[in-house]
Order: sequence, then structure tokens, then C-alpha cells
Amino acid sequence: MSKTITVWGSPGSGKSMFCCILAKALTRDKQKAIIINADPGTPMLPVWLPEQAAGAEASIGQVLSSVEIDTSLIASHVTVLKNYPFIGLMGYSAGENPLSYPDTDYRMALQLISAAGSLVDYLILDCGPAMTNVFTPAAIESGDLVIRILTPDLKGINYLKAHQPLLADGRFHYDRHMTFAGMARPFHAFDEMGYIIGGFDGLLPYGKEIDRCATEGGMFQAVKYCNSKYTASLNRVLDTLEQMEAAERELDWQENGDKLPEENMAPDRTSQYTNDPDTYGDGSYHTNNPDAYGDGNSYSDSHDAYRESGAPGDFYDDESSAFPHKRKRGRKPPHEDRTARYSSPQCRNQHAAGQDWETENGCPDTPTGSQYDDWEEDADEL
Repeated sequence: MSKTITVWGSPGSGKSMFCCILAKALTRDKQKAIIINADPGTPMLPVWLPEQAAGAEASIGQVLSSVEIDTSLIASHVTVLKNYPFIGLMGYSAGENPLSYPDTDYRMALQLISAAGSLVDYLILDCGPAMTNVFTPAAIESGDLVIRILTPDLKGINYLKAHQPLLADGRFHYDRHMTFAGMARPFHAFDEMGYIIGGFDGLLPYGKEIDRCATEGGMFQAVKYCNSKYTASLNRVLDTLEQMEAAERELDWQENGDKLPEENMAPDRTSQYTNDPDTYGDGSYHTNNPDAYGDGNSYSDSHDAYRESGAPGDFYDDESSAFPHKRKRGRKPPHEDRTARYSSPQCRNQHAAGQDWETENGCPDTPTGSQYDDWEEDADEL
């Protein structure tokens, strides 16, 4: 069953970067995801795809200003990553601004989210900070999992205090949101800030390499630079999604009185998690070949299919149908610790040999000493 994940929060907290990293993690098994950003103040298509032209005909503004929104209209306005066709993008195009289209209707925003969610396994809604943009409250209302990212400072706290009353209605499920400290640095007073807002579920630390990916137009490459604290927060989100899916499957089995078909059982993926840094499951996030999806196959040619017919058929259906597929989702194996996937080959080799990551050869991706030592290489310069 498709899942809608809403990410909202204070300005400059790293929401869009987190959405890109989350999309790469969710599509590691070739499941499909769409990221939607409907903030006309900062058109995201040229930010996500600086080298992949996306004209006004691909803009989400044309969808939101339509009379009716359906899956075929959305499919024709999804821009698929050229080198990673499991992720589709929807946003405003370069040069557009809040006056380029009529004001968005709340009902149309809900239609967009509902129709887009039926196309893929995961729909990620990257919200702007302003609640006056109706897409943000509509996304919060529609989210199966809502993630709130705040800068752990006075700006983040006062942003939350200003917007909390606007989300008091029960349909926004405010108390169920996960909260993360974004762009976190060692000098932030997390305990004090957490006490004021009710606590953080995790930290998304600032990193020089992640920041460089954002400034150089490589946001979907940033996942390989996440340190242990970032990946711990990412894993917590993935765990929550898996628990939600498991609960839904169990409820469905109880209601229907069916047993889990053997053909739906997930295969043993143990062999995927090898020490080869270019093998998917352990190192596709570390591969040096941007056109490879772990197994070495190039998917660049599928972009040509998208340019001709709106989006490659296999983005929506394995049988090249133009409409969404409903995959039977069997029981997944117990969730494993994914931290090793993001760690260096040295750390993975140590782990495979049964050595202690924290003490053997000074593994760079494992916290040692102070809990903030591994946040950034230039911490001493702060």
C-alpha cells in the first residue's frame, strides 16, 4: 500500500535535502517514489536537476491550475531522474514565481496528493515553511507519516510556536509528528531546545559534504556523506514506515482471514549485504558510477522514453502500463541496522571480521569520545 510522507518545518532546516536522501533510501529495492515541492517562491526543478532541462510544460503549476487532476495528468508532469529512474520529481520550473499561476485551491492540493500517491510506492511531500501556501497544510493533513524538521535554535522554536496554533485541528494529527533537529551543530543546546518543544526524535547534523552537494546541484548524491547520527535518524524513519506497513498487513490478514501466500514472502537478502562497496545493499550509495544501480545496469536510456511519452512506463508499472500498479507486498525480513551501508569499506570489513568498530583502527564513521566528535571535520574552526 502506498505511503505518503510529509516533511515540513522551519526555513533552512534541511527539509529538501532530507527528502532527497529519504527517497534514495526508500527506493533501494527499486520501489518507486515521487517527491513533490509546490513552493513557487523557490522553484525546485532547477535545484534538483540543474543539468536536466525542465521547461514550463513540466511545471506543477499547470497541474494545480487545471480543472480536474487525475493520474494521467500527473504522470505527464513527472520529471524522472535521468540516472535514477526510480525517483520522480514534481515542482515549479526555473523563472516561475508566486504570480505565475492563480492561487492554489486547497481541494486541488488534496486531489494532487491523492492521485500522485496512487502512482507509486512512496510519495514524499517537501513542504515550504509558509502555511499560507495551502499545499503545506494539505500535505500535513494527507501524510501517513509527518516529519517536522526544525533548526535547534531560537528561530526554529519561535517558528514552531507561531505555526502550532494553525495546526490545532485534529485532522493534522499534530501530536503524532516526528521531530528532528535539522542542520544541527555541536554548539546547539539540544537539551534545552528539546525541553521547550517536547523533545527531538533524532538529529540531522550539518555536514560540509552534504552542504557541498546542495550548492553544486547534486542533492541525490548526498546520502553517501551522511554520518552515523544522520543515518540513525534516517533508520528511525524507515523503521517507523516498516512498522506501519506490518501493522496494516496484519490487520488485513485478520479481517480477510487469509494466510500470507508463500509467493509473497520476501527473498533472503543476506547475500546482498557484502563487503563489496559497489554491490547494492551495501554500497550502491557509495558507487562511483552515477549511471549504475548497484547491479551495474545503466538506466540512462529510460530518460529518452520519458521525453517522448511523459514518463517511462516502467516508472509506474513493471509491465510498462501508463497507470499505477498495485504490487502485492509480502512480509519483509526483520529490519536490519542500515548504518553499515553508509559506513566506509574499512568499517564494513572490520564488522565482517567480527572486530570492534569503535576500537579497531579508529573507524571514522563510529562515534568515539565526545558524542559530537564525528559531526564535521572542521568542528574546531567553529
